[in-house]
Amino acid sequence: MQKLHRHLLTLAITLSTLTAAAQQPDQLFTATRLQLDVTKALLAQQAAWNKGDLDAYLAFYKDAPDTQAILGAPLRGLPAIRSRFHTSFPTRDTMGNLEQSQVEVRAMGETFALATGSYHLTRPRKAGGDVDGTFIDIFEKTPTGWKIIFTETT
Repeated sequence: MQKLHRHLLTLAITLSTLTAAAQQPDQLFTATRLQLDVTKALLAQQAAWNKGDLDAYLAFYKDAPDTQAILGAPLRGLPAIRSRFHTSFPTRDTMGNLEQSQVEVRAMGETFALATGSYHLTRPRKAGGDVDGTFIDIFEKTPTGWKIIFTETT
């Protein structure tokens, strides 16, 4: 839990720094509750991945037929997304260690948010080697928390 708080603080500082850089140099940026809550969800999702718990990672996706993911090919619905993840990452070694950076969260109204950033996946060469890329997630605020309704990774 302490590690999660440390990662949350790191992402909050990163988010503040990135957003503040886009503002006037002498303005102070304070993240909104929405930005902090979505960042917290991203950190918890990353922590689940790094524990090798793919199902806990996927729990941050909305379980709805219109939830979409572009993971090499378009997928619709959580069962199809879950199947692709389990096929692509069948073992702990293939999952590796996930580190997200340059994360920016932007409100899209009160119940939707856009999260973008970069990721680095560290894993053994036998398991596919390291991977770098970017992600785009659209979150929806639901009664059970912020859930991903669309994701694309490149």
